Amino acid sequence: MVKISLLILLASAGSVCALKTLTQNEVQKAYYDSYLCEKSQDYVCAMKALYPILSGYQSGYTINFRMGWLSYLNGNYADALRFYKRALKIYPASIEVLDCISLVHKARNDWAKVEEQNFQIIKIDYFNQTANYWYAVALRERKKHDLAEKVCRKMLTLFPTSVWFLQELGQDLYFMKDYKQARAIFQSVGVLEPGNETAKKYLNLLHNK
Repeated sequence: MVKISLLILLASAGSVCALKTLTQNEVQKAYYDSYLCEKSQDYVCAMKALYPILSGYQSGYTINFRMGWLSYLNGNYADALRFYKRALKIYPASIEVLDCISLVHKARNDWAKVEEQNFQIIKIDYFNQTANYWYAVALRERKKHDLAEKVCRKMLTLFPTSVWFLQELGQDLYFMKDYKQARAIFQSVGVLEPGNETAKKYLNLLHNK
């Protein structure tokens, strides 16, 4: 049963034969060492620990997903995208990979791609909280405040006390000069999360509006 799980997690159909090159204990130790290095924020060490697996399972989903994540943490964004795209070839609808690709675009301040990436996720999972949040943020960053408002209101029908979406909605209302509603939203955020810096900032800006 354990061997079957490893096959599903570590190999695609094209790399099944590579399972013979590493024992289960070697695979587990490589991942364990990698996680220890990541915990110490030594991302190069974390990647090096997985090189034997990568050489044997180049088409494996888990190894590419893991290498993509470590590359992202290390600031190697081109490599991160390369690994994530390999993982997507195996599971094209993988929301966890699509989420991580969005993080890479965000790190690059490429808000057009953040918008596009999260829209893809929403087409798969319409009410995905993380995707809708970053979609709303990207729309705001691109000054599409009317569309961002709709996204926030949609999500707030399901999560009425979500500080994430309330503060995004408040910002969009502020930029659309609906100061009365914006003030009410940020006051609500202040109640739900005392000390919220975004609420403080905009309530100060709204003081004389």
